[in-house]
Amino acid sequence: MSLQQPEFGTRLRALRTGLGLSQQQLAGTGMSTGYLSRLESGARPPTLRAAEYLAERLDVPLSALRSPQTDPLAQRLAVASAAEEPARALTILRQALTEHPDGATALRWQALRMLAELQQATGDRAAEAATLTELTALAAQTGTPELTAYSHLHLARCRRALGQHAEAHQHAATAFALAVTHQLPPAERDGALMVLISTETALGKLAEARLHADELEHSTRTAAAAPRAEALWTCAHVRLRQGDQPGAAALLDRALALLGSRENPLLWLRLRLAAASLSLQMSPRRLDTAERCLTEAAPAVDLIGAQVHRQEHTLLRARLAVLRGRTAEAAELCGLLDDEALLLAHQDVLTLRMVRGQLRILTGDHEEGVSALEQLAAQAQVEGADVNTAIEIWRSLAESVTCTIRGAGNGAAHPAL
Repeated sequence: MSLQQPEFGTRLRALRTGLGLSQQQLAGTGMSTGYLSRLESGARPPTLRAAEYLAERLDVPLSALRSPQTDPLAQRLAVASAAEEPARALTILRQALTEHPDGATALRWQALRMLAELQQATGDRAAEAATLTELTALAAQTGTPELTAYSHLHLARCRRALGQHAEAHQHAATAFALAVTHQLPPAERDGALMVLISTETALGKLAEARLHADELEHSTRTAAAAPRAEALWTCAHVRLRQGDQPGAAALLDRALALLGSRENPLLWLRLRLAAASLSLQMSPRRLDTAERCLTEAAPAVDLIGAQVHRQEHTLLRARLAVLRGRTAEAAELCGLLDDEALLLAHQDVLTLRMVRGQLRILTGDHEEGVSALEQLAAQAQVEGADVNTAIEIWRSLAESVTCTIRGAGNGAAHPAL
């Protein structure tokens, strides 16, 4: 007998609803409703302590939450969960899904969810998108709002990372509608709302993005520090795209001040990377703020950052170095990224190519650099990438050309932008 997901979540939800309890009532003071929701959806494995607490709250024996582990797919899921190497877990899950196509729907959903997480961690975004598409179709068969909303939300995030903003927007809108209609926990609704806002901003739907950003800012006004900080940085992005530089800077500064490094170290790191990125896009660019954020983030990148965070940090340092006129440093940092398989999101890959184009211009390869940036901007516009990325490429091209002209007039080799 085990506490294996997703059977645990299914049994837990059935017992709770059978007693007429809300998630908040069952969670009580010993557990957050967000954690309880993730247990019921199968998104988090239960600990023995959590299971014992819930059994006590439900006034049932612990065995009521346990299920026999007879399904071979469930056994393979357990083995994959215990695998220390991601490559080994990926192999196990792929084989299990192939060998047991008729496994229980809930078990296949759990296996696909785990597979998508591993594909994301290894940077195989195309495979992740395919897995999440299958996951979304499977979730619809279950008729469970929580699973369906989860699937659409994560597919939206994956499509956004691939630069497929129109598709990402559709899935984010579906996840948000499900969260509102079925009164899912605020964390799930706000998570969908944040992706919806970011895709609206990317697609140039700034009026809709601002309305949703105001809604997000209002709904998270009493939230804990972590979700509040994440909401503020999302809202800052919208203000920036609307040309409200002071408003964007104020929201960004509030977000940075809100979250301590010990409360949620990974989110603290992501927030500083996001703040550095936004600061470099402002007009005028807040180079000192970006440099401070990147300096603060450096120890966390080394201690807890995944490879993608290290690559994002390196890219931002390279971009800052170009803007500071430190072309040799920027070239060295870009070289570090040449030695790795890139895990960067599509928008960041375009930014890396932009930095390389700027370096060509600033180091004397003027024609090739200008041509590279013109082609890159055109590509970003044609393929439907973030419209703001295309604008930023044109802006960087103009700055680089102006900088070389000014530098030539002043006799300076590599002036700052």
